[in-house]
Amino acid sequence: MLRVAIVDDEAAERARIRECLNFLTEEDHLEFDVDEYPSGLAFLMGKMSGYDIVLMDVDMPDMNGIETAHHLRKEDQSAVLMFVTNMAQYAVSGYEVDALDYIIKPINRYSFALKMRRAVSRTTPQSDDVLSVKSGSTLYRVPIYSIHYLEVSGHHVTYHTSAGDFTEYSTLKDVRQKLPQRCFAQCNQSFLVNLRCVTSISREKIVVDGTELFVSRKMRQSFLTAVAEFCGGGSL
Repeated sequence: MLRVAIVDDEAAERARIRECLNFLTEEDHLEFDVDEYPSGLAFLMGKMSGYDIVLMDVDMPDMNGIETAHHLRKEDQSAVLMFVTNMAQYAVSGYEVDALDYIIKPINRYSFALKMRRAVSRTTPQSDDVLSVKSGSTLYRVPIYSIHYLEVSGHHVTYHTSAGDFTEYSTLKDVRQKLPQRCFAQCNQSFLVNLRCVTSISREKIVVDGTELFVSRKMRQSFLTAVAEFCGGGSL
């Protein structure tokens, strides 16, 4: 569950952003806990800190988005900040408050989704994002962010994690449905990789936290596309 703040003085714009977040939920199976603020001052008087992503309008009365963002950064340096605006000329000011990107109005849900995927990839993983894995007779709670990659062998899937390996009776297809699709991609028929953990990529191999894995010819293009989208829609 990602905590999102929408700061915009126009109710119609806040509703449009919610629609785009709902679209992303359907596409990527993401869950958002959303709070709305009708002004920068309302945001400062509210929780302000503790959000994963803050979507901030620039042109607001009394206190604009740039000013509000400066106050935010005094309290919270980790939130991913993106401005939602029709005033792209303020882009330079965004660097002062470590803004990741700008979403230009009127908002297109497909470009919104691309930029939000990039924002999501920059968020700090939460400890409550876990999978229940039954290995032998023991049920483990495995944090998703700790998974480096998954390996299938016959009817068993092994989770290679920072805390060790856990093997359960399952299929890669079933496990994949439980994982955030934006962060995991198959590099071959037997391995599903956490893209956060990929440290290098070559034509036929990748390195995942020190482990070298083979990229099959059949899955190479889809894997590279997944990596590009994870990194923000660029190309490799």
